[in-house]
Amino acid sequence: MDKTKKDGKFKITKTQRIAAIVVVVAAVGSLLATIFYTEQRSVESYCKVYTQEKERLSKLPGNTYPSGVFNDEISDAGEFAVSLGRLEKVAPDEISKDVEVLRKSYQVTDEDPSKAIAASLNTGSVDRSIKEWTAKNCQ
Repeated sequence: MDKTKKDGKFKITKTQRIAAIVVVVAAVGSLLATIFYTEQRSVESYCKVYTQEKERLSKLPGNTYPSGVFNDEISDAGEFAVSLGRLEKVAPDEISKDVEVLRKSYQVTDEDPSKAIAASLNTGSVDRSIKEWTAKNCQ
């Protein structure tokens, strides 16, 4: 930035002024888009994210950790936690708590694989419940 003093003030060129305005407008636009474009909790949003995550997970290798919700097995429990975290953000109220419980279970398993069996036993019914709800609502 060319800062030349004239009468004790810095002189800003027309190009610099336009660039500053563009940056401010872009920042405000980005902020507004983030505020107003967050996916809403709805069956439609849930099903959209579910389809995306099921596709993503199907490409991952392994068979260590099963998921009834995604009808898949992969070797990284953390990836199930990531997918469930994305679902949790858009899940309708009637299913959001179950999704949260299952996400936390996969996080525990990812952080300490020795807890996988206990986590699985504690969340088996939640996994089935989410799977049934998803099958019923996401055609």
